[in-house]
Amino acid sequence: MKASLLVLLALVLCAYQAKALYCYTCEWEQSNWSCLKAKKCSDTDEYCVTNVAAVGIGSLSFWKRITKKCSRTCPYHNFSLGLATYTSFCCQTFLCNLPACPGPRLARP
Repeated sequence: MKASLLVLLALVLCAYQAKALYCYTCEWEQSNWSCLKAKKCSDTDEYCVTNVAAVGIGSLSFWKRITKKCSRTCPYHNFSLGLATYTSFCCQTFLCNLPACPGPRLARP
């Protein structure tokens, strides 16, 4: 009986861990290479968010800052003011915010 309870407890703990969200995190970094620290999000967080602030022309970026974090909400920050842009990307799976500019995972209102 004890063995059955231990196995059941182990299964419950594994299932709980499987639902945990992990995201890459960094604060205002110049390069995505500096954003490879993985963090277990809190139970209230539902999204991995990547914010990218950049100044440039087309794909040529003169200045860029990247922030990655766990979040309870998916922010809608998609601004373009001339040469400057500020964009948010959201995703909801294990370490899904690896790329700095994932494209199709744009934040939605």
